[in-house]
Amino acid sequence: MTAIKRITFVTLHVRRSAQAVPLAAATIAASLPEEYWATTSLIDGYLSQSDEEILSQIYEKSPQCVAFSLYVWNKHRVLELAEKIRTADPNIVLIVGGPEATACSLKLQQLDLFDAVVSGEGEAVFSSLIQKGGQINALKMSTIDCHPSDGIDLSKQVSAWLSGVLLPSHGVLWETSRGCPFQCAFCYDARGNSGVREIPFDRLEQELKLFVAHGVSQVWVLDSTFNYPAKRGKKLLRLMIDHAPQLHFHLEAKAEFIDQETVTLLQQVCCSVQVGLQSARPQILKHINRSLDVQKFQQKVKLLSDGGITFGIDLIYGLPHDDYAGLRESIDFALECSPNHVEIFPLSLLPGTKLFEQRQQFGLHALLSPPYTVTHSHHLTPQQFQQCRMLAEACDLFYNTGRSMAYFLPLCRGCGLSAVELLERFGHWLAIRRGDDESETLYSPLQVFELQQLFIQELFCQQQASELIPLAMDLIRFHTHWADTLLGEETLPCQICAKEKALLLEQKWCVSSSVRVESFNYDVDEVAMLADVDMIEFAEVEEQIGSTGLFLRRGEEVYCESIDDVFATLLKHSDGTSTAAAILAPFAMALTSEDFTELVYFAVSEGLLTAPLLTVAAADQVAVSRLS
Repeated sequence: MTAIKRITFVTLHVRRSAQAVPLAAATIAASLPEEYWATTSLIDGYLSQSDEEILSQIYEKSPQCVAFSLYVWNKHRVLELAEKIRTADPNIVLIVGGPEATACSLKLQQLDLFDAVVSGEGEAVFSSLIQKGGQINALKMSTIDCHPSDGIDLSKQVSAWLSGVLLPSHGVLWETSRGCPFQCAFCYDARGNSGVREIPFDRLEQELKLFVAHGVSQVWVLDSTFNYPAKRGKKLLRLMIDHAPQLHFHLEAKAEFIDQETVTLLQQVCCSVQVGLQSARPQILKHINRSLDVQKFQQKVKLLSDGGITFGIDLIYGLPHDDYAGLRESIDFALECSPNHVEIFPLSLLPGTKLFEQRQQFGLHALLSPPYTVTHSHHLTPQQFQQCRMLAEACDLFYNTGRSMAYFLPLCRGCGLSAVELLERFGHWLAIRRGDDESETLYSPLQVFELQQLFIQELFCQQQASELIPLAMDLIRFHTHWADTLLGEETLPCQICAKEKALLLEQKWCVSSSVRVESFNYDVDEVAMLADVDMIEFAEVEEQIGSTGLFLRRGEEVYCESIDDVFATLLKHSDGTSTAAAILAPFAMALTSEDFTELVYFAVSEGLLTAPLLTVAAADQVAVSRLS
């Protein structure tokens, strides 16, 4: 018999992204004795890959043991892969663990596919399992159940990051605690244990320093409620401020425990905060073991909004006793809080949760296999579920992808509709444009930008508010260009010597790709201040004088400046085909050649204009002339 040494951990991710990090598998691997590390490998697979591609990666490692991390999103594919491995080489030991293995351990054992099913926290279990007699045959047909109360001592846990088993890259997952203090009926994060176990802060400090040293930019904090208890959350934020304020942290928080001190600390960290609301109806939340003080929730998220903290709100439709009217009410409530985004999910009836056990009591019907999405209930017909899905998609497109937070409520007030009424109109309008194609289309932010303008023009005409269309277009364009500039490249200044300055007018220039030049119906400086002003009042007192806005980013700051016609003409027509002198010629009666030179010098030195890129043919010609 051969001792197990070559172990391959396989994590099948939804898609390639900065979040596609095999932290769970790496943590299990780090729990093995150090002599195993050199012969242990981690494989990242993706749902877009074929089975053959993933299997090729696995067989390349010549594994004696293959361990899969099982989640809702990858269950079917993992089972298919395991079947193929079992058929191709029955001698390979197959082990499965993870959230879905914990929830469905008995069913997995009955498949007679895996040699061991690890339920619960697997570090100590997996290590002892591998070393059990040191033999492959000793593992056959093992079933291991790690009860939630048997959670490992996190003070003794080996860090996947600090051990070098997992190397930090652009994005990392950062586990700061385990467990959940709440018992939400739709979730099994608490896993039967209402306590929270903290990872020691000295280890967290070392991991943060490691992330900074490796140039990490984004950190997803694996803590279901980072701010509970509030004292722990504040301590964690201070750790981020002291050692990694430049990293972007993604946090999950509970609104009840947000206070001004927490917001003050969040302001010193580059972060975004996700707040779980689920429903704005307290009578619905009680069925999933949650509660809501509506006024208190509004006060708490207002602290985030007033503090300039990027935050989102989560909603779920299909909850027990909830209906379409409930989703409408929840969306209206959430959007009135002015979050940066709203995530709306259908309820998933996850095996192992309290709600799964109560499904008959509440008349909940769901898919029998992942993702276990609820299809209908006593209070929602299948058709009404489709209505909910369409409304959720409309919100995701117009509000999230369209990045409309800054102007959404002013648009609603301008056309006399509530937030959810506008989204319903958008959803129906979009369905008509699609026609018979019922598949969900993936729209880019640019496509949504164009859809928003078309829809709002039609909507304002229907609402007898056509006089506000020019202002509505200005609002959409201003905030879209602002957001695109913030997310785009930085505009960097350029050094120009005196000799080069004299030749600037005779050269051809291109406006920098990081710069945006946009025409507006109103004074762009006034449009920028419109958030707190009613559209109707604004249109009554302001004239459509027309203006041009220049958008650029320096560091983390976005600047929008109103520029005159001369400068606007130079930037808009600098496309590499005409010299600066030719572009500015129409203004020769008003300005001197020296004025033109100073204007072009300013544009080039500030990085607004750049030399045009050579075409391939032109580049070849330059190369030949240099050789000759």
